[in-house]
Amino acid sequence: MNMNDALEACKPLPPAPHLLHVDADDATALILATLLVPEIRVTRAASMADAQALLRQHDFALIVLDPDLPDGDGQHLIRDLRERAVHTPVLLYSARQPSLHHQAHAFLPKPWTSPRQLWQATCRLLEMDLIAR
Repeated sequence: MNMNDALEACKPLPPAPHLLHVDADDATALILATLLVPEIRVTRAASMADAQALLRQHDFALIVLDPDLPDGDGQHLIRDLRERAVHTPVLLYSARQPSLHHQAHAFLPKPWTSPRQLWQATCRLLEMDLIAR
């Protein structure tokens, strides 16, 4: 290995993409975080109000959303984003078939989606190289 190769190898890695996971279910949140971290930074919101506050404070590369939230229908969150011209990709991950699926970029059904399918869909939406999981 020459000096340039050694210096290249020591360069810091680019920051991991930041994903917002909006889901009231603690078990699902734990599974998703375990699956994606450390390659992807995951911030969780357990309610619509939490998600709206986080979206005002931070930019996210992807939103994974279960629209069944304790304080409202999360699909309104998508509508609000689109009305504000925010085009962050949205992956609906839900037990119910979404009525506004055309406003999301992808849909995966709970609980029938495998961890591998969730990983692959997330990587595709983040335009990351697919790493075998």
